[in-house]
Amino acid sequence: MSQVNRSFLMEKIENTLENAGYSIFKLSKGSKACFDIIARSREQLIIIKIEPNIDNFNRDNSFELKNIASFLNASPLIIGERGRRFSQIEDGLVLLRHDIPVVSIETFINLISHGAPPIVYCSRGGYFVQINRKLLRQARIEKNLSYADLAHLVGVSRRTIYEYEHSINPPPKTAADLEEVLQTPILEGIKIFNIDIEKEIRPADSLDNRSTFKKEISSILKDLGFLSQFWTRISPFDAFGEHKSQSMHSGLNVLVCVDEDQSQRTLNRISMTQDIASLTKRRAVMIVEEDQDHPASQTIPTFTIDELNHMKKAFDLVKNWVKKYSDIKES
Repeated sequence: MSQVNRSFLMEKIENTLENAGYSIFKLSKGSKACFDIIARSREQLIIIKIEPNIDNFNRDNSFELKNIASFLNASPLIIGERGRRFSQIEDGLVLLRHDIPVVSIETFINLISHGAPPIVYCSRGGYFVQINRKLLRQARIEKNLSYADLAHLVGVSRRTIYEYEHSINPPPKTAADLEEVLQTPILEGIKIFNIDIEKEIRPADSLDNRSTFKKEISSILKDLGFLSQFWTRISPFDAFGEHKSQSMHSGLNVLVCVDEDQSQRTLNRISMTQDIASLTKRRAVMIVEEDQDHPASQTIPTFTIDELNHMKKAFDLVKNWVKKYSDIKES
């Protein structure tokens, strides 16, 4: 991947979002993660991966991105230029890469800056457009056309017209023929935000590479009620946890950053984690083994293993987080 090309896309995306009034967090140059930008507006939160060659975005990347997006209530999106099947991703086209929407930079700009959504998507079987089924049916009835009549005029089967009105979408040419015959616009823009993204279950043995320290933290968080946990591989933070009570999510959640070596890289990750938490309105915590006077404890609420072990429930962690966060703000 050309770093110049990637930097160019990053700059265009950042400028587009800022001009549209979004608040932005972006990973520092050279950081490797399943996402590059998180952007918030009043209406939505978007988590973006920039991948000029979309074939480089593999299933492990998608797994992590989808789970993080679900935790943050964000819409995942890949912005790319080409792939094995596409020498160029055309303007106005939506692809899916491991069930995550993929668009070109031009399509992204048109949507964010001008409110013009893409209209064509690629799926198994070819290219299709999304139509308003209610308008199609209404226009057919107003023209006094039966399924068979409209099918004959458009050159498809009667059954196909029925399915267009109830379940499937037509190819672009057929949609254009339908609009010409019915003299009614039936095309709809394709939603790429706020769509249901199916999460995949991570294999049980996929976290065996966690350190003993991280496994201990995971166990303590579970005892506190953070039963839903996700430990990352390629993200600034190490994990996130959601509290469950009587099989229901309580709304208590944390972004977890673990420090095992106090390296500069860890300090950078902690800073990014706090920025992500601020933008997405989540609580970020850092967990250390013993040293409470950690250099980053002035910017992020920090807990030792001993402190966690003295807590009995998730609310104890939240209560202590509030106190530590207030102390940081006042200092």
